[in-house]
Amino acid sequence: PRSTPKPSSAASDVYKRQVFVVAGFLGAAGYMSKTLGFIVWLAGWLYVLGELYVGEAGRANAKCGNENIQMVFFSNRLIITIGWAIYPMGYFIEHLGGGIDTNSVNVIYNLADFLNKIVFGLIIYKAAIQDLKVNGQ
Repeated sequence: PRSTPKPSSAASDVYKRQVFVVAGFLGAAGYMSKTLGFIVWLAGWLYVLGELYVGEAGRANAKCGNENIQMVFFSNRLIITIGWAIYPMGYFIEHLGGGIDTNSVNVIYNLADFLNKIVFGLIIYKAAIQDLKVNGQ
């Protein structure tokens, strides 16, 4: 039997994730303290990591029994750990660390986007292909 999150729990998690993204944006755009935006953003990222490593998501993955899903979860958990770390580093350097030129900031964020979007998609694609092979399709 698969465990599914309670709707109220899932909605609550979505709102928590939105708060940290919005706080980072508001800090970067100057609508709130850059330091406060960074701290809230970092706290949100750590919350997501906690959920993936020791929270409900990590426990559900451990119980699922599907090797392909577990591979995707493990790989994407690494992407969220490493890839998402690039964004706060870029934010810190640009807004709190004295700043750098625009081209360097773009390189930092493009690297993060490559890892967090393209590699993420490729991992899911690979798992889907493997799952089709396992199920004989």
